[in-house]
Amino acid sequence: MRRLFSFAALLLALVVPMPAAAAKPGAKLLWATVNLCDTAAAPDTVGIRASMPGNGTRQRLYMRFEAQWFDASRQRFVASGASSRWIHVGSARFRSTQSGFSFQFAPPPPGTEFTMRGLVRFEWRAQREAGQVVVRRASRVTRGGIAGVEGGDPPGTSAATCVIR
Repeated sequence: MRRLFSFAALLLALVVPMPAAAAKPGAKLLWATVNLCDTAAAPDTVGIRASMPGNGTRQRLYMRFEAQWFDASRQRFVASGASSRWIHVGSARFRSTQSGFSFQFAPPPPGTEFTMRGLVRFEWRAQREAGQVVVRRASRVTRGGIAGVEGGDPPGTSAATCVIR
């Protein structure tokens, strides 16, 4: 009977999927969001904010921000050609770090609008004898509903996309 119970428990563990957060440490701390969208203070501007988890090591954290626009003819988001350089955002010794980048665009022609989103690439880099090496990479597109987003306009803004009119 004990063997049957152990076998059943093992089978259940293989069949029931683990939550995503349990699968990757810090998964809840790895995100990207739109925190600024065509405001009076920043017209025709999209602000992208991101968070990445540290891992308690001496690694350095880097982010690269890209703005994408929705191409209705292809029914998908495509690169706008606007991206930041790789930005050093902090040390992996901390639980997480946030950083952001804003893109300003020319106003759309009258009667039209641009639907934008962001893509953020993340790198954890370690110092080796030969120099810095990338030890982990990840990327996220912007999503909404994230709590604790810093630097938003208005404060707390978290959206998946931004419409510039």
